[in-house]
Amino acid sequence: MKKFNYKARDRNDRRVKGIVDALNRNEAMLSLRGRKFRDIQLSELVEKKKSSLDINITWGPFGKVSEQEILIFSKKIATMVRSGLTILDALVLVKDQTENVVFKNAVGQIINNINQGNSLSSSLKMYSRYFDEAYVNMVEAGELSGKLDTFLDRIVEGQERMQKIRAGIKSALFYPITLVVVTLLIMFFMMIKVVPMFAQMYSSAGKKLPAPTQMMIDASNWLLSGSHIFELIGSIIFITTVHSVTYKYIYIYRRFYSWLFLKLPVFGNIVVKSTVARLSLLMANLFAAGINVSDILKVGTRITPNIIFVEAMTRISDRIVSGVDLSTLFADEPVFPAELSQLIKVGEKTGNMDEMLTSIAKYYQEEFESVVEGLTSMIEPLMIVFVGGIIGAMVVALYLPIFSAGDAIS
Repeated sequence: MKKFNYKARDRNDRRVKGIVDALNRNEAMLSLRGRKFRDIQLSELVEKKKSSLDINITWGPFGKVSEQEILIFSKKIATMVRSGLTILDALVLVKDQTENVVFKNAVGQIINNINQGNSLSSSLKMYSRYFDEAYVNMVEAGELSGKLDTFLDRIVEGQERMQKIRAGIKSALFYPITLVVVTLLIMFFMMIKVVPMFAQMYSSAGKKLPAPTQMMIDASNWLLSGSHIFELIGSIIFITTVHSVTYKYIYIYRRFYSWLFLKLPVFGNIVVKSTVARLSLLMANLFAAGINVSDILKVGTRITPNIIFVEAMTRISDRIVSGVDLSTLFADEPVFPAELSQLIKVGEKTGNMDEMLTSIAKYYQEEFESVVEGLTSMIEPLMIVFVGGIIGAMVVALYLPIFSAGDAIS
């Protein structure tokens, strides 16, 4: 089979373009005329031969598909379908533009499944590690309603909002983590380079050093010992491994860790607002797709890894079948803000749940962004004071014997 690029006009006189598979040029022309296309322009697509130097790395981090790549994929498909291309032609074009080998192979398999008569949603379902349940449900609703372009646009909008929330969390954590790392590096440099010079200078004096200075010198000697460095690195690796294994396999520990994170000043508020924003956006999209409430809530239990939220959503999902209003169920869960249940109640009364949930998602996203901005502006001076205080305390501790000697002379 050969591939042919085509440009044409459809039955509504709209310009369309894409790729068609055929044995030869005449068969490609007949296939396009069968679709009621006219003013057809064909050109054979010559595939670039792979060089022997082309290496497809599919293992480890090189074999992962990032959320950014899924977003770009969704944007391209939505734009092409909205422009009049068939979903098959759009997928073929996107596959040719995809650089990630693993994802390119996945898109190729999706194209093969569609060529065999399967729907797009059922083909995407085979790659649930890339396309979650909400994504597949939205695509399926678009196929059933004949408004796939509209639902693809909603998917892209949702992904962009989710990405903005994740980027906000990362930016809020990046600055303090960076400053802490820089502070630790400065402290390490002073301990192994500066403190030994002072220790040598004070050793010739033969007098007892002040306690802070002696602690600094003892810490420096400990770090300069090679065996102690390996002990420190081993301890860090051991603690990290124990935490990872315990978090993965012990539910109580994972629950306590989730609860503790929500109780952190400021950061706990960020987690709550970002989770509620994502949950509201997910529910709004699924409501618009016509998914029933019970299934929406089940999907909602997977919106966050935080066990406290997962347990709350599971209880709501189990109780919804009893006929209790959704707003009442959310009000009974203290982990959710009180205004969330009130806003959902308004949506229940007006009958516009998808619009109300979209408004809720927008409201909480704005609240989240406001908290992140406030946190960033507050953290900057605090971290500068923290770094300055640590380094200043070390410098004072080193010069304390000199100050003491000066006081004795005076």
